[in-house]
Amino acid sequence: MVFLNSLRLFKSNWLKTLKFFLYYILVWGVCFALFLPCFFEFKGIVSANFAGENAGIYGVFGGVLGYNIKGVVNASIKTFGDIFGANLGLAIYGLLIIFVLLPFLINIGKYALSCTLYYYMTSNNKMGFLSALVKTLNRSVVFALCKTIYNIFFIAVVFGSLYGFAQIGNTFFVNHLLWAVVLLALILLFSLEQMSVLGWIPALIVLDCNVFKAYRKGTKAVKRHFGKTFGIAWLYFAIFWALILIFGLYILAVAVPAMTIILCVYNMTAFFTSQGMRFYVTSNEILTPKKLEEVDDINKTAYIL
Repeated sequence: MVFLNSLRLFKSNWLKTLKFFLYYILVWGVCFALFLPCFFEFKGIVSANFAGENAGIYGVFGGVLGYNIKGVVNASIKTFGDIFGANLGLAIYGLLIIFVLLPFLINIGKYALSCTLYYYMTSNNKMGFLSALVKTLNRSVVFALCKTIYNIFFIAVVFGSLYGFAQIGNTFFVNHLLWAVVLLALILLFSLEQMSVLGWIPALIVLDCNVFKAYRKGTKAVKRHFGKTFGIAWLYFAIFWALILIFGLYILAVAVPAMTIILCVYNMTAFFTSQGMRFYVTSNEILTPKKLEEVDDINKTAYIL
């Protein structure tokens, strides 16, 4: 039900999500403009290292998927080494843009989108995305900073796992099993990461507490329905990573913002459900948990008597 309700909530708030998508594009544009010095400086190194890895970039249709994955991972590691060796200062600048500034700005937008969903869910109030972005800036900046630091550690775990798998040289494993192992590892890692932060923004907004207390309360809320919630997160990321492995890295341009929006809506729905809260799922329909329905029935009976 949480999954279906999140889809209905998404449908009711498609205009807000569209504004976030435009914000997402704007942030990417700004960060790419700032990244241009690195692009022109290092494009020759990237082109040279990935010259023979086009199949991996374009997905499963380019050849043996296991070797595609292995080639892309190894080429990425070599590229990072060559870039740092060519210009250390500019390389650090580029990493700060990609892994710090970009996610920091995106997380500010995610907080604002979640705020608009909160006002809609609690009072059917159609708060604008830009208005939420400005009004919540003092709180969203703190959250975005903490979440960005969290993301850096998580990305390090993901890259470390991929590097470890890419070093396996057994021919049978690479030909037949590597793609499946990598796919399952990515789904599991991202699902667990999602479970650990699912209630973070909702708790920060709904419970109006500091960012660290919100993380603890959000994690506690998720544990109440861990099995179902983890299953939905697994489904989302299974589809996400399967599309990337099939169609290649270029689909990330659409898949990443779409997944970000879907998860924002799902996280708010899952948190409200886990807390037993009433909320608008459409402008004319309020979802009420069974426990609250029982309380309402008792109160009505008491009033009549």
